[in-house]
Amino acid sequence: MRRRDLVSTLVALFSGPGIALANRTTGDETAQAVSMIRLIAVPNGFDGRRLHLVGYLGHSGPDRGIGLYVSECDGRNGNTLNSVDVQVEKSTVRMGIGRYVILDATFHAPKGKGTEFWNGYLDRISGLRVFPPPD
Repeated sequence: MRRRDLVSTLVALFSGPGIALANRTTGDETAQAVSMIRLIAVPNGFDGRRLHLVGYLGHSGPDRGIGLYVSECDGRNGNTLNSVDVQVEKSTVRMGIGRYVILDATFHAPKGKGTEFWNGYLDRISGLRVFPPPD
């Protein structure tokens, strides 16, 4: 088998499961899989939608609120430009703070004057899983 045929076959075999996982159903809503970078770049495109996200969960801002960051480096250095606020009780997400997590949430884009340094917030958090699982 030629290399091109082999690569085409492997791509076809392994892309099917990825497409099937792109949308996740939670309850009666479907959570759309979106990267944090895409969410921050085009927040109004996802306003009010249920999303499936992966990111680094850490404290954000001087009030020690909780944010979902693009990377661990952003979270550890408090780079709030690469994060989205998470509105949830700290006790609910305590096991995930300082770790990468996978979660489903409803996103709300920033609105109004003075929101150019704020990327919106997540609420109605469900299906929170630490990634990778703790030992």
